[in-house]
Amino acid sequence: MFKKGMGSLGRPRYAAVAYWRGGRVLREAKALVPSAWNWAHGTRYDRSNFEKLADGPYRAPDPFLRVHGKYVFRRIGADAQKIELGNSPGKKLGRKLVRAMGFDLASIHAADARGKRAIVADLKKRPDGWLHAAAKTAAAAVERDFEEWRS
Repeated sequence: MFKKGMGSLGRPRYAAVAYWRGGRVLREAKALVPSAWNWAHGTRYDRSNFEKLADGPYRAPDPFLRVHGKYVFRRIGADAQKIELGNSPGKKLGRKLVRAMGFDLASIHAADARGKRAIVADLKKRPDGWLHAAAKTAAAAVERDFEEWRS
């Protein structure tokens, strides 16, 4: 096992590499981080929600995913690579990648039929260009927060 770097919010991550049946297998251990949803809504975090979402009907199950104490243990694809965005992330986030990320996030919400209907109804009421405008507003807020933190 070796330290893999820093994970969410600067928490350490560890990885184990082994050989099995002629190929590499990788496993990762990292801190279980409560959802920002709970923080934003003042609700108590329940780790079973993590497991429920991870095993949802629209997710590819990881048979090695385990939550033990305050840690998550999971497999890593031997060919998986981290996406490095560098200094110009906007130029490297192509439409296909953003679409895939959105599809992955939407698949979690689609697991609940009531939630899915509510989302579709909400989207139908929104004007053209709302998402782009919201993204610009969010980006500006993050940049202001960063500048405030930096100074």
